[in-house]
Amino acid sequence: MKRNLLTWMIIGWALCVSGQEMLTGLNSNALINKLYQQQKSKKSTQFIYYESIALPFIDDFSDYSGYPDTNLWIGRQAYVNEGFAYRPPTIGVVTLDALDDMGKVYDHASVMSFHADTLLSRPIRTDSLFSPLVRAIDLSDSIYFSFFYQPGGGIGHAWEGLGNAPEVKDSLILEFGYQTGNRSLLYYITDLMTIADTIIVGDTIISSCNTDLYIIANQNYYPGDVVEVPCDSVVGMEVIWEEVWSSGGMTLTEFESLYGTYCRQVMIPILDKKYLNCGFQFRFRNIASLEYELDAPTWASNVDNWNIDYVRLDRTRSQADTVIDDVAIVENPGSVLKNYTAMPWSHFNTNPAGFLKSSYDIKLTNLYNVTKNTTYEHQMLDGNGNQIGYYSGGSYNIDPFYRSGYQDYAPHAQPTISTISFPSVSNDSLLMTVNYIFKEAGSGDVNLKNDTATYLQYFYNYFAYDDGIPESGYIVTSSVSPYKTACALEFSLSHADSLRAVKMYFNRAYDDANNLSFTLTVWGDNAHGDGPGEVLYEQVVEQEYSSDIYGLQHFQLKDPVAVSGKFYIGYQTSNKRFLNVGFDQNNDASAHVFYRTSGNTWYNSFIVGSPIMRPVVGQAFKYTHIADDIAIPVEVELYPNPANHQLNIIAPAEHATMEIFTIHGQKIYSGPMQSQIDVSQYPSGFYILKLTDNHEVVAVKKFIVNR
Repeated sequence: MKRNLLTWMIIGWALCVSGQEMLTGLNSNALINKLYQQQKSKKSTQFIYYESIALPFIDDFSDYSGYPDTNLWIGRQAYVNEGFAYRPPTIGVVTLDALDDMGKVYDHASVMSFHADTLLSRPIRTDSLFSPLVRAIDLSDSIYFSFFYQPGGGIGHAWEGLGNAPEVKDSLILEFGYQTGNRSLLYYITDLMTIADTIIVGDTIISSCNTDLYIIANQNYYPGDVVEVPCDSVVGMEVIWEEVWSSGGMTLTEFESLYGTYCRQVMIPILDKKYLNCGFQFRFRNIASLEYELDAPTWASNVDNWNIDYVRLDRTRSQADTVIDDVAIVENPGSVLKNYTAMPWSHFNTNPAGFLKSSYDIKLTNLYNVTKNTTYEHQMLDGNGNQIGYYSGGSYNIDPFYRSGYQDYAPHAQPTISTISFPSVSNDSLLMTVNYIFKEAGSGDVNLKNDTATYLQYFYNYFAYDDGIPESGYIVTSSVSPYKTACALEFSLSHADSLRAVKMYFNRAYDDANNLSFTLTVWGDNAHGDGPGEVLYEQVVEQEYSSDIYGLQHFQLKDPVAVSGKFYIGYQTSNKRFLNVGFDQNNDASAHVFYRTSGNTWYNSFIVGSPIMRPVVGQAFKYTHIADDIAIPVEVELYPNPANHQLNIIAPAEHATMEIFTIHGQKIYSGPMQSQIDVSQYPSGFYILKLTDNHEVVAVKKFIVNR
């Protein structure tokens, strides 16, 4: 799960200073491809087969996030999210970009065009119907494939956008494929082998893990060198692919000027009998290109976003079948808090009314061609599922979007925050789930998935302006040696507290160029109350990526720092490879962001968004990094993983205590060890399972809920 490279410079008055703040975009394996060009395979022991699914195929990416739904898609390169698209048809899109399935810039990426993400469907039975009667499909059944798409980058100035726009040389490609009935090589399972003797170009290298397989050396190797060798071949059904549609890159402003819409629908008829196949597939691919200067590799991060929505493949359609019988939420309304997305309960509880928003601004749409009668409500639930707040906007008509735009009836589109009966809590934590529900009155709506948006409101031990998802990267640069730069994010406390740690997210840059040390810094307020002042704490730390795709790095302070009123967290560097910090463009904290280039002058940012940096405050705690599987005695197996309804747990720890955490560290379950657990009510995303036996942690495993 993933995300951006948007590189730009401040112009005008900023050219007078010696540095600037910048936004960047947020790394197939080239070595394997090269090594196997001359390889001969004598053995094939593994066969992958994906069972075909029946028509219709529909996914609007509205009820889950992260990896694409495995019931419909194969692979994990594309990223399902609610944050990258500008005014999509319904809430949620799938985004293709320059990052692989682990959020790393592709290894083969370059400033030249390269193949990046692929969004591949499961095989589909376009040859037969199975309900209400079993029969063959022919061309008279009028099968159409349709989807919405838009280039990334958003609308307006670079500092106001969402992600990064693809350039003219970049592209989005759609291909149709059909199975031939034959088997073909998909890829090789490989291992690393240490070379014992000198090998020259053209020599045969026998695999150490399978003597039936070998490669031809394409370079000289010497004793001690390591080479990747094949251990087994993986075979699947052969598919013939043909390009049926493509779009060149452009900005969203150019896109809207050309097509008169921010999200264009494409209609493609199935006119060739070869596509009436028991294993028909389609795939989207994007061609990308990195954007950076050779002496600034930390800029080389995620780029060239394409957003895709509402993919449909079905029969009895026509070229005019462009309207969808559907009313939907377009964007997640988000946090109930006025200034933060998360904050500690002890600070919120000093003045709940002062921290809550007074109302929401919600985008609601009707994609059909007739007026619909709809209802809106939102509900707040505590950590045990008890309702602690409720609002109803009643029923009201909404006209078709193509005619009147979004809903403008205030009780639906600008609802007030309901009165919330917050429970009494003795600790510093509270989790509240907010469900926003907009639907057609009665039972007429054919797609209920996009009628509900859910937001998890954390009152935990940290403050946050961001939602945890970076649409871009934030860099402060300097052109003056020794290239001293700094970034500071302001926070205000309701009472004096102790700063215990700082959480930050770092974007993956090409060739790990963003891996560098920096000075983690805490400042007090200056004498004028409008920027960083005295340094309260400094600590040189090493940047290190979390193994979770949007996992934040946790920097524990050696000693707690007493803070009160305003304080600032951030970093100082003196390295020309300037630090690339994740930047959330959907939540604007620019009034609280300060940067410094050379000298001692601080500037207030005007870039819309927030660097992903969070202060952790409160009582002392023992930090345990639970983002990774821990190598400890108990072997745990979780399946299916990803799970959508039930997670099965196999572990030789019958008397253990089991806990489940969100990726933010919020505990959402605690109880005795079970062999099965219902995850059907968990929002899609990453979770951590921890087993404790006799007060000792015996296993920690990651799993994904994907519904």
